[in-house]
Amino acid sequence: MKILKKHRKGFTLIELLVVIAIIGILAGLAGAGIPAAMNTVRQMQASAKLRSIGQAYTSYSTSGGKTRNISNKGSNPEKGQATSVADYAEVLARYAGLTDARTWYVESDNAIQSDIPMTVLSETTTGSNQLKDVSPISWAVVANAQRNPKNQSGYPMAWLRGLNSDGTWAEDAPFGTGVGIILFADGSVQKVSNLQLDQVMMKADGKGTTSNFQEAITSGSSSGGLVPTVLEDKP
Repeated sequence: MKILKKHRKGFTLIELLVVIAIIGILAGLAGAGIPAAMNTVRQMQASAKLRSIGQAYTSYSTSGGKTRNISNKGSNPEKGQATSVADYAEVLARYAGLTDARTWYVESDNAIQSDIPMTVLSETTTGSNQLKDVSPISWAVVANAQRNPKNQSGYPMAWLRGLNSDGTWAEDAPFGTGVGIILFADGSVQKVSNLQLDQVMMKADGKGTTSNFQEAITSGSSSGGLVPTVLEDKP
């Protein structure tokens, strides 16, 4: 005797509800991970930009057959002098080929309210400085940095704006209070969490570590009669 088998068409209500629940859970997990993943990508992009700044500075400082730095003697980029981050960027645009203005801004920096120009100078390597109209620039830089620091891997040259002297980043920093990015004199770039600076930053006199960037950039000695200073835009 043949037994007739019933073939179901479609799903039961319970099966549909289970499938919908699973999809909802997966979507929730994916949704929670996407912002974190995007933030990681932005941090990698920012690190690459800071590394480009370091490479341009090295090119500038070693050209002409002698070691030189970007002085803080005055606001005259054509003479290698800077009293603002925009001046500093102009020196590297004119003499080291770092002409892309977007290098100086981080995508996650919510304090930037203006459109970012394509180039630092209006005529690529000449003309007016276009960064002066777009503030704040996302990076802080050291003008008149030590030419031959005792520990290049621990001497900071530039970092995300908003770094406090206690080793924490301010709430309005490009990545908030959680993390910052630092360029060192040896060209290395490091992502650093709050209160971890004393693990990577050395005192300028070579006597131990510090979380205070002022202690890291100057030991009381001067170059050309001037001490290193931090140039930074405030929101």
